[in-house]
Amino acid sequence: MARKQKERIQAGADAVALYHIVYKHEEFEESAQALFKLIQRAQSLSPGKRRILYLDIEGHRNSDGSFDNDMFELQDEFLLGFLSPYLSEIHCPIFNAANPKSQENDLPPSLIVKDGQNAKK
Repeated sequence: MARKQKERIQAGADAVALYHIVYKHEEFEESAQALFKLIQRAQSLSPGKRRILYLDIEGHRNSDGSFDNDMFELQDEFLLGFLSPYLSEIHCPIFNAANPKSQENDLPPSLIVKDGQNAKK
């Protein structure tokens, strides 16, 4: 059985669709870095074009069916709280959101993920 493609960028006439899957063995930091790089790549390939992110998450569920802490934080705090200005729309398992402001295209050169006292690039 073939594994699904992890991520994809598809440019249309007026927008770029970004698709990413987080697999059950991936944790927050790896997923956050991958999403950030995906948005950077989309900006490089199609500068200024509206970006629409579609995120799927495999596994990462608690016994009650809710997302584990890492994937809840990825969707709520990272996507909505940090990456949303760089996207026109976000479609993920816990919400769909449209950016009410103009999408920002000047992305930072790198992402630093802080976990307590540690910072990683």
